[in-house]
Amino acid sequence: MPAVLSFLIRTSSIEHMRKKLAAESMRSVAMHAYRRICLVPLACAVVFLSAVVPGVAQNASSWPAARFHHSAVYDEARKEFVIYGGYIWNQAAQKVQPASDLWGWNGSTWNLLADTGVRKYVAPIAFDSKRQRLLMFGGAGDADMIDGQLSSLEGGKWNLVKDVPDLQRADPSMIYDSKRDRLVLFGGRQHMVVLADTWEFDGSDWKPTFMAGPSLRSSGAVAYDSARGVTVLYGGFRPLAALGDTWEWDGEKWKLVSESGPGPRAWPGIAYDSKRKRTILFGGEDETGHFYSDTWAWDGKTWTRMTIEGPPERIQSAMAYDSSRDRVVLFGGVTDNPQHMLNDIWEFDGTAWVQKLP
Repeated sequence: MPAVLSFLIRTSSIEHMRKKLAAESMRSVAMHAYRRICLVPLACAVVFLSAVVPGVAQNASSWPAARFHHSAVYDEARKEFVIYGGYIWNQAAQKVQPASDLWGWNGSTWNLLADTGVRKYVAPIAFDSKRQRLLMFGGAGDADMIDGQLSSLEGGKWNLVKDVPDLQRADPSMIYDSKRDRLVLFGGRQHMVVLADTWEFDGSDWKPTFMAGPSLRSSGAVAYDSARGVTVLYGGFRPLAALGDTWEWDGEKWKLVSESGPGPRAWPGIAYDSKRKRTILFGGEDETGHFYSDTWAWDGKTWTRMTIEGPPERIQSAMAYDSSRDRVVLFGGVTDNPQHMLNDIWEFDGTAWVQKLP
């Protein structure tokens, strides 16, 4: 079993775990492709990651390899949907490993922007619109080591902006508040400890807020509502439970704004549609191990399920809103039945989802 620093690929119910363990005995020839993780008592997971999945391009040279636990943001300077890192399959080593590549999607083609040289997963990225720079924080890397480093992309490499060892964590929720020119950071996982602290970066230093707010969690979905000037946080995982609450942060206080809607889940995709002034949420997983493929919209008061067809069910994908083309863009993740990594890209125009590649 890997060290406890191996962060969740997925957390599931005991019954789901038993089913996966039973299936494992039928696939002994592929034992190298399993990862067993037990971060908290009674919350273990088993995931089968196939090196070859029919119908899924694992290493297409013209677009990113299939992956999960990667990060995405809309880069206003490049006018592209950008993804970074995550877990990919290493065919030669016959295992999953963190990735270091940075890709940009312009609506028709992928462009390899850089091999940053820093391999990470569950490391959030954000675009600082005032300074026109791409930022990356924390996460886990080789040997599942975590850090508290904030870095800026310069010349295709991550350059250190600020290192706070006490702030080290993986799978936090992070977003850029353009109205107040602040990076907002909440929660995440520090070794075996799940966190519930709120920090802000003002361009030179991290500062804790010391304000009461959401309960401890990792993998919460976060978006910035630019029309109302609030950070929207939905769901996530705490030990032994998925969460389904909605919180908003205005820079002074957290406010619980809803306990209904999509229901308890972690690792959904989320993005704020600035044209329609609503936050879009897709997919995710609940504590029973169920994967979702539904689309929801939050208008600041109510969650509404959209009765539309869309991407297959998945978790640990990455999503962002491309304001130049008015599209919510989703890439990759892990799907179920059978469970495997994805490298498909979908776009949502506010009415319908369209698969662009492959």
